[in-house]
Amino acid sequence: MKLVNSTWLSAHLNDENLRVLDVRSDVMQYLPGHVPNAVHLSDFSLRAPKNGVPAQYLNPESLCHLFALAGVTDDHHVVVYSQGEGVIGATMIMYALNLIGHTDVSLLDGGWTAYRNTQRVSQQYPIYGAAQLTVRPEPDAMSISLEELKDQLATKRATFVDARPEGAYLGVESTWMRNGHLPGALNVDWHSLVEGANLHQLRPLEEIKALLALKGVRKDQNIVVYCGTSREASILYLILKHLLDYPRVRLYEGSWTEYSSFPELKMETGRPVPTV
Repeated sequence: MKLVNSTWLSAHLNDENLRVLDVRSDVMQYLPGHVPNAVHLSDFSLRAPKNGVPAQYLNPESLCHLFALAGVTDDHHVVVYSQGEGVIGATMIMYALNLIGHTDVSLLDGGWTAYRNTQRVSQQYPIYGAAQLTVRPEPDAMSISLEELKDQLATKRATFVDARPEGAYLGVESTWMRNGHLPGALNVDWHSLVEGANLHQLRPLEEIKALLALKGVRKDQNIVVYCGTSREASILYLILKHLLDYPRVRLYEGSWTEYSSFPELKMETGRPVPTV
C-alpha cells in the first residue's frame, strides 16, 4: 500500500499501466462525476454469505474474476478511492487485491472530496479491453481463520486489536448476536487514524505511531486485527503492515460477525481491567 495525492493522480491519468477504481458503494455517486477513466466497482461486490454468515470475502478466484472485469491486469498500478467513511471500503478493496497477490496498489489520500475540489472530473465511462489477471497469493498469510484465532486466544500468543468504535467494543451497542469484544483485545477505533474534516485522509504517520504506542500496540507483537465485518479493520491492517512496517499482522476476516454467532466462545464487555 502506498499513498498518492490528487495532484499526482491527475498528472498520471494517461499512464498505460494505471487503473483507477472508484469503489463508492452506490453507483449513483459515481454517475454525476468521478476521476477521469475511473472504473466503478462497489466495495459491496467483494463479499457474500458463507455458511450463512453474511459479508464474507469471495474466494481468490472469484475476486480475481471481479477485478479483471474492472480492467485490472497483472501489470497495472491500481489507485483506489471512495468518499468519506467509504475509505474503509477502499482499504478493503486494497486488502482483497493483496489477497490475490496484486500488491502494486495505492490509496488516493483525501479520496473523492479532495480530488473534485482541485482537479478536473468526468462523467465518461472508461473504455478497455479484456484483462489478464492472475491469482498469485501472498507468500505470508494475511488472514487468520476462526480455528487459528481460537488457538491464539487459548495460548495467548497474539495481541488482538479491535478497530470498531468504542461503543461496539464495549458491548453497549446491540448490533450482533452477542455484543462485546475478544478476551483481552485492545481498541483502536479506526476513526482515530483519519482526519475528522475528511475521513478519507490519513492522519500524519507520526501521530498514528504515537496513538498506537498509547494504546499498547507494538512492532514486536504478533498482531491480529478485527472489527465487525473486517471492513474497518482493513484500514488498520494496511497502515500497520504497509505504512508502518509491522512485521506480523493478520486480519481476522470473519471478525465479530462470525465470532459472536458461537455462544460457546468467550467474550468480554467494558474496558479491560488494568493488570498490576
